[in-house]
Amino acid sequence: MKLSVLTSNCLLCGDFTQRDISLCKACEVSLPRIESACGQCGIPLEKAATANALCGQCIQTSPAVDYTISLFHYENPVSYLIGQMKFQQQLSSAAILANLLCSEILDKHSDAGMSAKPDALLPVPLHKARLAKRGFNQSLEVSREIAKAMAIPLFVNKVERVKNTDAQTHLNKQQRLKNVKGCFNVISPSLARHIVIVDDVITTGATTNELARLLKTKGVEKVGVWSIARADI
Repeated sequence: MKLSVLTSNCLLCGDFTQRDISLCKACEVSLPRIESACGQCGIPLEKAATANALCGQCIQTSPAVDYTISLFHYENPVSYLIGQMKFQQQLSSAAILANLLCSEILDKHSDAGMSAKPDALLPVPLHKARLAKRGFNQSLEVSREIAKAMAIPLFVNKVERVKNTDAQTHLNKQQRLKNVKGCFNVISPSLARHIVIVDDVITTGATTNELARLLKTKGVEKVGVWSIARADI
């Protein structure tokens, strides 16, 4: 995957780089990559596990999401790059993160046993008030690059966020579930059999699971999640 960038200097260390993204190889290698995770919800696992291994929570209560791929632990410098993308409108950070996530997805799709390529990508929608304040949807920016590189249709105006939820950061699990309940609405009767939700950061998975649950009530058969980072909870 090749993306056009506006600078030839690494956004993390400032060194000159001749790569397709504004991130030198040394800084890329240092990023906190998730080595082992639950195949369904994507939560990082302490011990090395097989690709289809499940965490205890998913074994006990299966979520609406069928599988999850999260690339990094949500810690510095990944959290810095995501913050630059979301709150400082640094689209060069979005290009870096989209590039790295797309490379991971392509690698996993080439491995035996990986789920078939989805019919469509669905970036997690922002409420119109938050979109107006921020100016763009960071999940959409990441999704655009992946959709282009993998030739997957992008669903932009098929689902809306009708509830301007509180920030999930300081809420416990039960509060998060209540916070996102009923926050999405499907506005298009034409969906797809296999959809992947794209998000920047997954914390407990409450938001993506609520969206997956809604999609399945509308006839979607399989729902995956691809995210840049996953919080360790």
